[in-house]
Amino acid sequence: MQLYYKGSASMLDTMIFDGWKSIYRAFLLCLMAYPFLLLVLRVFGKRSLTQVNLFDFIITITYGATLSSILTSSTVSLAKGAVVLLMLTLLQFIIAKSTSSSKTLAEMLKAPPSFLYYEGRFLEKEMQKQRLRKDDLRSKVRKEGMSSFEKVEAIVLEGDGSLSVIKKEEGSSKEALKGVQRNS
Repeated sequence: MQLYYKGSASMLDTMIFDGWKSIYRAFLLCLMAYPFLLLVLRVFGKRSLTQVNLFDFIITITYGATLSSILTSSTVSLAKGAVVLLMLTLLQFIIAKSTSSSKTLAEMLKAPPSFLYYEGRFLEKEMQKQRLRKDDLRSKVRKEGMSSFEKVEAIVLEGDGSLSVIKKEEGSSKEALKGVQRNS
């Protein structure tokens, strides 16, 4: 009784090791593609690595997929992959420059910050919309070194998905809260 189909043993052999040529190719492409990506990110500045918004997140995922394709697909050359990486970074740079000079474009592409807790009350509808629980906010308050909400003016869900805890301050102008959406 035969436990495998004819030809399946050779298929398993190539899944584990398909020859030195592909190993050399992956090795050499790693030595070239990864430093190229680092160079491109360095040239286009720090913003490529920080202030993550939805567009930046998509670009970051696409960087990984492109680098993976360069390294593992024999149909993707280093030159083709380098062009894709360069174009992605250039697009990100153009969007970043455009959103910093155009408020309208920035509002279209970036998620606005919103209150989750403000002036002593949880904004339940916004918390449900953002799929956050009171426990999530309590945890953030504790991480900020506070034991109660008595010292908390607001908790803001920022456009990049992070939570900001604003401490109460007597006589403050609350200027930092300007532009935060109040979706009670």
